[in-house]
Amino acid sequence: MADRKKTEAREWGKQAENIVCEYLISKGYTVRERNWRPSTSKSEIDLIAQKDDTLIFVEVKARSDKELDPAEAMTSEKIKNVVRGANSYLRNQDFDFYYRFDVAAVSGNAEDYSLDYIEDAFLPPLRSR
Repeated sequence: MADRKKTEAREWGKQAENIVCEYLISKGYTVRERNWRPSTSKSEIDLIAQKDDTLIFVEVKARSDKELDPAEAMTSEKIKNVVRGANSYLRNQDFDFYYRFDVAAVSGNAEDYSLDYIEDAFLPPLRSR
């Protein structure tokens, strides 16, 4: 039973990423990467999009229960992982991009969902030495 729920959640997560991709493309963004992982860490960035000279690192959070807020799943550890991955991605670009971190919260199911897209959802945490 638990394995089936995990499989269903994984499938819904993939569908939610497709929904967000379609949303971004409809808004004039180019989706550059999906499920991008740097070779040097375990971080994963769900979507990397571009609009003009800005790269957008998008974390997609999906929940089948509309009463739960998917954005609440953005823990400080998840933010650190996304920022770590984004830093690696940006270092390997030939051009200096502006960048931001967005969160796409998708609730419901493939037939009946709501999308809450949050631009500039968080700033990268500062590190002190």
